[in-house]
Amino acid sequence: MRKNKMMRAASGLLVAVLLSTCAISGTFAKYTTSADGSDSARVAKWGFQPTTINLDDLFKNAYDTTVNSSTDVIAPGTTGSTTFGFTYGGDGAAAAPEVAYTFNVSTDGSSCDQSIQNNANILWNLDGGQWGTWTDLLTSIEALEGNQTEYGPNTLPAAFNNPGNNNHTVSWKWIFDEKASNIENGTVNNDVTDTVMGNADKLGEVKLKITITATQID
Repeated sequence: MRKNKMMRAASGLLVAVLLSTCAISGTFAKYTTSADGSDSARVAKWGFQPTTINLDDLFKNAYDTTVNSSTDVIAPGTTGSTTFGFTYGGDGAAAAPEVAYTFNVSTDGSSCDQSIQNNANILWNLDGGQWGTWTDLLTSIEALEGNQTEYGPNTLPAAFNNPGNNNHTVSWKWIFDEKASNIENGTVNNDVTDTVMGNADKLGEVKLKITITATQID
C-alpha cells in the first residue's frame, strides 16, 4: 500500500514537472520580429520681413514750407537724400531663407520729365557712388537684385545680406552754378536753362518708385 502511494506521488510530481515545462516553453520560446520608423519636421525659415520703402523725404527741402502745395519742389541749389532697405530677419542656423526664391528690384512706375533729365546740373547718386544721370540711378538701383533672379536655399542677394543694416541711400543735387568755383570744377553754366524750366507752363516733375519683391519658388 505504501509503495503504491509513493508511486502515485512520483507520477503526480512528474506530470507537474512536464506541465510546468510546457508552460515555460510556451511563454519564452516563440518567433518575434520588430521594425520601427519615425519622421519629424519644422516649418522652413523664410525670414524676409514686411518692409515699407519710404521715399517721402527724398525731395523734401527748405523751399517746401513756402509752397502752397503738398507737393515737394526742387530748384537750383537744392539737394536731398533718403534711405531704403529690404529687411531680412534670419539668424543662427537660419541666416538665410531655407527655400528657393526669386528676387527682384524694380523701378517701374518711376518717371522724370525730359527737361530735368537734360539739365546737366541735376545729378543723381546711389550709396555714395559716382554722380550721374537719372538713367544711371535707375540702373544702379535695379542692379541691387544681383546677377541672378533666382536664389537657392541658404543664400541672400549680396546687396541685402546683412541682417543688421540693409539700407541703401539715394541722393540728388541741383547744382547752383552762379559760383565761379562750380564752373571751374566742370559744372555747366545753366542759368538760362534753369530759368526756362522755372517759367514753363507745365513745370517738370520727377517721381522715384522702388519695389523689392522676394517670392518662394514652387
